[in-house]
Amino acid sequence: MRQLLVATTLVLAVMFSALAQTTAVPDFSGTWVLNVAKSTLPRDSTIKSQTIVIENKKSEIIFRYNTDGKKLTETYTPDGKKRVSGQLTSSASWHDSVLVIESTLDIKVPNATVVVTGLKPVIDTWALAADSRTLTHDADDHKEIYVYEKH
Repeated sequence: MRQLLVATTLVLAVMFSALAQTTAVPDFSGTWVLNVAKSTLPRDSTIKSQTIVIENKKSEIIFRYNTDGKKLTETYTPDGKKRVSGQLTSSASWHDSVLVIESTLDIKVPNATVVVTGLKPVIDTWALAADSRTLTHDADDHKEIYVYEKH
């Protein structure tokens, strides 16, 4: 009877331990090329080509964009904390296997007080396909969908 109780306790401990583990977050690292044909870009978009080199570090995700020859780097720490970069306040966090970045624009005018109300945060989501070969960036409430392929 004692052995059965010990065995049952061990089985339950292993089950609860497995349930307590969080879903592993995907690794977006690599070079990603925008597939314009598969994407839904804004009507006024002039993007001809875009490549993103993504680097996953311990606590950061670094996006290095090259859009039609113009370079831009964005760094996010997916811990849910708000961070200010210039006039942009952003927070990044994992929702299961989807990276969610919520940003708001803080308008600052020197020597003046400006109060802006009613601005909704912009929510960007990044999701990796099951085959790890396609990365989708959904922006502006499904109005813009950028599809990238790994190279």
